[in-house]
Amino acid sequence: MSQYSELKNVFQEHFDWHGARISFLALFLLALLKVKTVNLKELCLGFGGRALPESSYKRLQRFFQGFDLDDEHLARVVVNWMQIPPGWVLSLDRTTWKFGGHWYNILTLGIVHEGVAFPVLWWMLNKRGNSNSEQRMQLMESFHKRFPNAIMNYFLGDDKKAIKYD
Repeated sequence: MSQYSELKNVFQEHFDWHGARISFLALFLLALLKVKTVNLKELCLGFGGRALPESSYKRLQRFFQGFDLDDEHLARVVVNWMQIPPGWVLSLDRTTWKFGGHWYNILTLGIVHEGVAFPVLWWMLNKRGNSNSEQRMQLMESFHKRFPNAIMNYFLGDDKKAIKYD
């Protein structure tokens, strides 16, 4: 079974979406892994197939313009799909992304599994620079509401120091 077919099957189990949307999401994720960038102009080159890159670019734009993703549901799908065992290592990070002419400041909380941090919660910060303690605490409270029974071992912050989680 191809990676594309495998992803489609997983998504069909977890999302009640139209088949075209599921197919696109599978293609999108595979392209993301292939080109290793979130730049849409470069990402459309990773789709392969017979479609022109311009067509794939427009498809990406339409997907992101007209689609509201339930990030809470997506977080649970990621944890289940990746079979992340208890004893999680959480990673808090702030990043900036440029989309068009606008910069987005994003505070992200991920679960580290096999050396990769899988984002499960993110907030757009309406300011430049780092997050503050209150924002980080609110993010953790939201995490605990989503995963009330999670067993966590460590918490990694921006300074990359591991904190034992009790």
